[in-house]
Amino acid sequence: MSKKYLPEESGTIITNDLFLAAFLSTVGCKLDHIEKNERRRVSFVFTGERVRELREAYRTGPVQLDIRSFRDNLNRLRDLLSQAAAGQDPEERSAPYARSRSFAPEQSRLSSVSHV
Repeated sequence: MSKKYLPEESGTIITNDLFLAAFLSTVGCKLDHIEKNERRRVSFVFTGERVRELREAYRTGPVQLDIRSFRDNLNRLRDLLSQAAAGQDPEERSAPYARSRSFAPEQSRLSSVSHV
């Protein structure tokens, strides 16, 4: 059986969908590790009690999450992907992931937008 298709009772999924990976990270699933196959394709391996349920929610309907956290996780995963593709070990990162925000929070509030 392919590693990609693990038994349903397993609390693990493997995906190469970057947006699904960012979603799972945002809602609290644990990124166990990153795999690189013989074709140099990189996949994310997630674990957690609800990982399959959350993947199904992502696939079938609208989900709610903190968009800033999603963006931060997306950028972090992109960094990990580029490191893995370059042959670097993503676990050996010297500094913790951080990106600065280029906007003032008070200017980005949706409540200040009026609808006509």
